[in-house]
Amino acid sequence: MQTTEMTKTHRPRPAAPGRRLTPAVREHLYVYLPLLAILVGLSAVAAANNGAFLSGTNIERMLVASSVLGVLAVGQTFLLVGGQLDLSVGSLVSLGSVITAKLVIGNVPDVVAVLASIAVGAAAGILWGLLVSLLRVPPFILTLGGLAVFASVALTMAKSTPIALPTGLEWLQSGSLLGLRTPTLIWLLCLIAGGVLLHFTRFGRNVYALGANEEAAFLSGVATTRTKIMIYLINGALSGLAAVIITGRVSAGDPRAGVGLELMVIAAIVLGGSSLAGGRGSMLGSMLGVLVLGVVTSALTFLNVPDSYDQFVFGAILIAAVSVTAVAEVRRRRRVRLRT
Repeated sequence: MQTTEMTKTHRPRPAAPGRRLTPAVREHLYVYLPLLAILVGLSAVAAANNGAFLSGTNIERMLVASSVLGVLAVGQTFLLVGGQLDLSVGSLVSLGSVITAKLVIGNVPDVVAVLASIAVGAAAGILWGLLVSLLRVPPFILTLGGLAVFASVALTMAKSTPIALPTGLEWLQSGSLLGLRTPTLIWLLCLIAGGVLLHFTRFGRNVYALGANEEAAFLSGVATTRTKIMIYLINGALSGLAAVIITGRVSAGDPRAGVGLELMVIAAIVLGGSSLAGGRGSMLGSMLGVLVLGVVTSALTFLNVPDSYDQFVFGAILIAAVSVTAVAEVRRRRRVRLRT
């Protein structure tokens, strides 16, 4: 009788639904669900004021407008997860845009112009990777200097005036596949490829290890120098690709096309759950962060908010994202201390 009672008393209780989720899944949900709520809430408010906000035409326009930032976010996610940073991507986009336009009006085939822009971006990425990994130059200062240099070169090459494209790159404006415009399709392909590389390959695991603790990753056999160079290379090449997209969209090589993009892409990625300290982040979170900024931009237009408030809104989003990430980091450290 006593044995039976003890058995009943010590019978394990069924786990609560929330307990069945792994810590990693719960952490992702804490990031994704608020972003989805923001997307739904902003869309509902904007649609209530203007029914055309949720029309197919406007959704298509928002996706196309977000494609440049989205492609940049794929490359920058690799960097932030790996504990690195590149502030030169905006001016690199401007330089790539000018180079692409000059080649196109010079009757160079579109594919050659595209590859040239990607190659310039990749070369810049390799240079940053070598300087950061071999000479231990702080990436913040290094790429901040690169931002100024690339911006100056772009303005000089274009003589401070956008280079109009009478013809060329039309496939970026009118092309579509499976109902998706070409810029959106390029973003989607980059997102899928980047997601597979970051989350399902040994290289991706090395990137996470590098960002979490570079010294421990090196002692564990991770080729930290090669990994740094590779993530800077990926980021630079995607910056060149983003330059092609923006050139085709506006039909011009604008030496100021990338102004401010470096801050917007960091805001989007941090908003998506990545940490500036490295070791955390995901392609899905970065995509949601880009979509949130895209919806915010479109909603401000539909709500007739003056343009002077745009920078205020994006600055506030960046401050909020960094603050939330910092709070999450403090809570994570406290949990680690309690476990130990």
